[in-house]
Amino acid sequence: MKQHPYSGDESLWLDFQSGSELALTQLMDQYIEPMTYYGRKLSRNDDLIQDCIQETFIEIWQYRQSLKALQEIRPYLLTCLRRKIGKAIKKDNHISLEENPPTLTFELDFSIEDRLVKNEEETQRLQELNRHINSLSKRRKEIIYLKFYQNLSNEEIAQIMGVRYQTATNLLHEAISSLRELIPSKSILSLLYTWGYLFAH
Repeated sequence: MKQHPYSGDESLWLDFQSGSELALTQLMDQYIEPMTYYGRKLSRNDDLIQDCIQETFIEIWQYRQSLKALQEIRPYLLTCLRRKIGKAIKKDNHISLEENPPTLTFELDFSIEDRLVKNEEETQRLQELNRHINSLSKRRKEIIYLKFYQNLSNEEIAQIMGVRYQTATNLLHEAISSLRELIPSKSILSLLYTWGYLFAH
């Protein structure tokens, strides 16, 4: 496993803002993969996703000294990527950005067929959960992904999705409540965290 000199986001970001190429390298090593995973949930165009990720790093490096201090880097990068993909899709579709601010829908379904779970009963429950997650609206599906796969706080999710904190909290509550109605289980949260863990490993 590759060793990184920075153990925390705050010191990594401070050195990045100071112009450390080592810090930039670590940022890219740590976050290109989660950015790619998230980008693929917003677009099926891999070239567009990689271009947007590259442009994100170029821009934050170029304007690093004017960026605000950060304690958590990942939510900030996912927010930047989401906006950039939205703009790129609008541009590709020849839609005016001034008249139509970039909006995105969560495009892809989830599959757990290639994820091994030893317990047969748990496998069946996870397959059922996965099926019901895929039946949710795209916004609810996205917030489940951000909460249980990316393991983000409600505040960070609100930042990424471009909504108010209370809106994100309500949307998450609605998504979980919908799943609880479909899967009568007192351990729905535990099941969701297991589902998220499978996709992260």
